[in-house]
Amino acid sequence: MTDSARSEQNSRQDSIPAGAAPLDSILCTEELLNRPWRPSDREKENSALVALVSALADSPETILQTLADKVLEVLRADSAGLSLLTKDEKRFYWAAIAGAWQPHIGGGTPRDYGPCGDVLDRNIPMLFTHWERRYPYLSAAVPLADEGLLVPFHVNGKAVGTIWAIAHTSRRQFDAEDLRLLESMGRFASAAYQAVESINDLRLQITARENAELALRELNRELEQRVAERTTQLTQASEALREAQMEVAHANRVATMGQLSASIAHELKQPITAAMGSAQAAFNWLGKQPPKLEEVREALSRIVEAGTQATEFIERMRNLFKKRDPQKAPVDINKAILDVVTLTRREMTNNKVSLQTQFADGLAFIQGDRVQLQQVMLNLIVNAVEAMTEMGETSRRLLIGTRKEGSDGLLVTVQDSGPGLRPDSLDNLFDPFYTTKPHGMGMGLSICRSIVEAHGGRLSAGSHDGPGATFQFTLPTHGEGDSRARQHEVAA
Repeated sequence: MTDSARSEQNSRQDSIPAGAAPLDSILCTEELLNRPWRPSDREKENSALVALVSALADSPETILQTLADKVLEVLRADSAGLSLLTKDEKRFYWAAIAGAWQPHIGGGTPRDYGPCGDVLDRNIPMLFTHWERRYPYLSAAVPLADEGLLVPFHVNGKAVGTIWAIAHTSRRQFDAEDLRLLESMGRFASAAYQAVESINDLRLQITARENAELALRELNRELEQRVAERTTQLTQASEALREAQMEVAHANRVATMGQLSASIAHELKQPITAAMGSAQAAFNWLGKQPPKLEEVREALSRIVEAGTQATEFIERMRNLFKKRDPQKAPVDINKAILDVVTLTRREMTNNKVSLQTQFADGLAFIQGDRVQLQQVMLNLIVNAVEAMTEMGETSRRLLIGTRKEGSDGLLVTVQDSGPGLRPDSLDNLFDPFYTTKPHGMGMGLSICRSIVEAHGGRLSAGSHDGPGATFQFTLPTHGEGDSRARQHEVAA
């Protein structure tokens, strides 16, 4: 144990009142492992997992209470619930409760003085008996707990609370099967809870879009007035303008993602639906006589795979939604573009757009900000899809390509088959607030140009042979690359 950990533990011991029972005297975890192990009820376990998946798909805000209800049912407990740390991490609050302790929902315990804190300190499951002997304040939580089984609850790899089940009489004693079930349901609920948090973040970002646009216009007017009234303050105004440009870029990114909300919801629903189908399949296989355990294992593996797919998709979205300072790092441009293509594929499918990619192999990395470069691609792809809605469904084609440019650069091309660009718009196409869309802000292409130029490149636009428009930008490369050639057609 490190000196800091030992000091923290001693500090917590000092907060325990004199005469309180020692921790070892109320722990019976070893006894739990030696008790007879009751047979597994896979049918009931899978039914609980199906209920959690359904709650995530239909009413995500009920996921924690659904977890408490199912723990109560599957473990045949008298009370069950979930304790989460407050933001300041000084207390636990009881976020969801089922059973006899349900009237206590919303209550809680101190972080440094209670069973939940003991479990998080050791990051292991623990079984307590009559914990009020050590923690007198739990005497007010009636009926008293004869046994309490707790396991850590993790979010993004960090223990942020505990899941617990309580027996209020000695007639019910927990065993190792109860521990396995509680840990299994906890892992599943953790992934679901992370998904709910990400979905809520997405909703908040979309709701804030209009406020961000209004604030942006006010900020630009204020900056223009300051520059006109106080010129030797140029440095301060330049810094404010840089911050405003960051706000504009973030607002544009949120607005563009808002346009894709239906596609995002579809991409999230796919793995959730797949998980529900696999869970139902596992339930059916367990009902066979004898149960088809190999098929059940395969179905559970598909559930884990679907959960991983949803988590990775959510993480890519969260990166695009984050508002942060530019971060320079090596970027594989082909992989960065493919992530944006994945995000926009449903939008292209809905608009009957056929996508073709032609990626050069062996491209060196770019030294730049991955999210900013993906914002450029996101804007160009969404603009191209919108431009082609005026065309016939059979002639909507989008080509995205990369290739080497000179000895130390690369070229990215986005070519559509839309109506093309008016010659009189080319001079103003990248100017701030210039737009040909009825409800556009006129900032998208201006932001794209600023990002590309900040990376030492150049963005240009023009028409090509046949209908449509071509946007392309150059970027300087850095070091050796390991991208592989990719050329395929995606039918829409």
